[in-house]
Amino acid sequence: MIIAKSLSPCLEFAAVENSFVSNENTVRFDGTAAGYYDNRYWTMWKLPMFGCTDASQVLKEIAECRKAYPKCYIRLAAFDSAKQVQVISFLVQRPAGAAMAAMTGEKEMKVWNPINNKKFETFSYLPPLTDAQISKQVDMIIAKNLSPCLEFAAEENSFVSNENTVRFDGTAAGYYDNRYWTMWKLPMFGCTDASQVLKEIAECRKAYPKCYIRLAAFDSAKQVQVISFLVQRP
Repeated sequence: MIIAKSLSPCLEFAAVENSFVSNENTVRFDGTAAGYYDNRYWTMWKLPMFGCTDASQVLKEIAECRKAYPKCYIRLAAFDSAKQVQVISFLVQRPAGAAMAAMTGEKEMKVWNPINNKKFETFSYLPPLTDAQISKQVDMIIAKNLSPCLEFAAEENSFVSNENTVRFDGTAAGYYDNRYWTMWKLPMFGCTDASQVLKEIAECRKAYPKCYIRLAAFDSAKQVQVISFLVQRP
């Protein structure tokens, strides 16, 4: 029926705790918005199946998604490309009791896995950097006359939330979310040797083995941070 109506099928999934409307997982539109609108977003399994003409293709994707996320709710949605709206949505899986399975090895584009898998800025989607790789990044930072600086944060304070975020509103134009971590020491102004930075990283790791640690770089002329990436995950 979805295909017959020229709609685009799309699979979405969510962990049990994120599958229902609540203050924690809901975007609420108010203020200048007309009336009030409660919206809930699940994570797409892959991009919508534009141009799909065979129901077996959808069933194959449902089977793969079930295998990858047996403890999640999974729903099949359908989008109207002309009206730019979702017009159909229904569950195709309720959570099972099996352990979480690994992602399949398909080459098709898949979206970020949100289950116990937070990402932090540049390089977060790559394996952890080795000291040799970090050293090359520091060489680039020094070559650009930037100032390296180490920052750290406990896991519960390392991501944006109402408890650890400074929110600018009122006279500010639009909306800005900012997050601050604690500096390990003052920025390394005048640093000319990557080994100095690696030494500080090693000391910070030893002092805070259960914290996230990131290496930032500041531009003294523009007075802004221009680089930031993780050098330790807890």
